[in-house]
Amino acid sequence: MTELSQATLEQDPHQSAHRQDDPSQRCKNCDSELLGEFCHTCGQQDRHYIRSVFAVVGDLMGEISHWDSRFYRTLISLFVRPAFLTQEFVKGRHASYVPPLRLYFFISLISFLVLTTLIDFDNVTAVQSDLTPEQQAEVEKTIAETRQELEEQGQEVPPIPEDTSLENAFDNLKVSLPFATEEEEQQIAERIRELAQDPKILIKRLVSLAPQMMLIMLPFWALFLKLIYIFSGRYYLEHLSAALHTHAFLLLSLMILTLLSKGSAWAATATGYTVIEDTIDYAENILLVWMFSYMLFTQKLFYAQRWPMTLFKFVLSGFAYMVLLSFAFVIMLFIGILTA
Repeated sequence: MTELSQATLEQDPHQSAHRQDDPSQRCKNCDSELLGEFCHTCGQQDRHYIRSVFAVVGDLMGEISHWDSRFYRTLISLFVRPAFLTQEFVKGRHASYVPPLRLYFFISLISFLVLTTLIDFDNVTAVQSDLTPEQQAEVEKTIAETRQELEEQGQEVPPIPEDTSLENAFDNLKVSLPFATEEEEQQIAERIRELAQDPKILIKRLVSLAPQMMLIMLPFWALFLKLIYIFSGRYYLEHLSAALHTHAFLLLSLMILTLLSKGSAWAATATGYTVIEDTIDYAENILLVWMFSYMLFTQKLFYAQRWPMTLFKFVLSGFAYMVLLSFAFVIMLFIGILTA
């Protein structure tokens, strides 16, 4: 009990008895006496949730507007100030910005939703030749003439397989996996042949798996940062915060690039002015340069090492990230084949 509350109760002894008898002055969760807006025992807020719809809508609009102001402040800082949000989070300044994990979840959800919407799955066709019958005949004629010339020169020419069409390219496919039985390998090979006839099923599945795989990859990337900056004195969660912020920036940038690319083509077609597409292409190139620079400046500003060491670790990080990304893609592809 605070000194002010104690002094108030001493001045009016009947007030304490009144508060104890009044149910509205007691916590609805643990029945402790309320001394303020929040219960000092269990922390529950003294708030009535069963009330009119208008009051609920009013509170909701207030919370949304407050969150939006914080979100836009966070979004601007994320995009134009490398390492700033991570430094603020490490310093304990959490109230003014969206937390790293929540920010990553939100941007990941929006970016993959936009990317999924803009992908034209209907134009994804099965594995097949794009040549017309006339072009195919011309290719076969050229191959026959080449084979005849080689044979006339006395060179041994291997025979052409009876079926070399792309439609049947997976007919003789064999899968060999160290952790799968022969029956499971046959099932996987059969599934690959089925997906080759309708690849958009697999592509849709891979797109749906991408957010989960990136989220699973982040802790391993933070662990790598912990290893190469082992003498920085930073905790693992600090490296994880940096990873969340940089990946949120990358997803946001990729979403903007996709929107610019689709929008420039549409605007040029609708207006007939190719200068619009050229201008947006120029902006896309600037954004690509900024994405590269952003990652470099983040490592420099957050870990505060000299430029030679920063550049060395930046190159090392880039190589390690490509390996980790490739490994995650292989796993995602394997899971997509099995679950598509």
